[in-house]
This record gives sequence, structure tokens and C-alpha cells, in this order.
Amino acid sequence: MLVFGLVVYAIARVGRFIASTEKLDWEQVATITGDIGALKKSIQRLNNRINGMEAHDPSALIQAISAAQAPNVTPIQQNVTKQGG
Repeated sequence: MLVFGLVVYAIARVGRFIASTEKLDWEQVATITGDIGALKKSIQRLNNRINGMEAHDPSALIQAISAAQAPNVTPIQQNVTKQGG
């Protein structure tokens, strides 16, 4: 009995979907497809920012890393002699 009810519910949902998309032309379908693609890309970018996988400014990130490493680096002292005439 439960399976019969679920099948009737699924058929009703498919019928409503077909009725709601019956009046669409190809231009509207293409617009909706483009909107969905843009939405998926913005959601992916937001998830990457939340997870810390995307830096806002790569040059600022490099400067922060080099500033953090600066105390660990000691310059090499070389004796410079002039050559030539």
C-alpha cells in the first residue's frame, strides 16, 4: 500500500513538472541553464573561501610568508675585491 502511494505521488510530481515547463522556449531554457552554471560556480568559490583554499590577494600572502621567515634568514657575508685595471 505504501509503495502504491509513493508511485502515485511520484507520478503527480512528474505531471506538475511537465505542466510547469510546457510553456518554456529554448531561449528561456538556455538562460536558466546559464544561471544555474553561474550559481554553481559562485557556491563553489564560497565553499573554497570558507575552507581556506582561496587567497584573496596572492601578493599579500607571499609578503606575509616572507615576513614570517625573515628572522630565520641570515645574509651571507662575502669579501669583495676589485679586479681589473
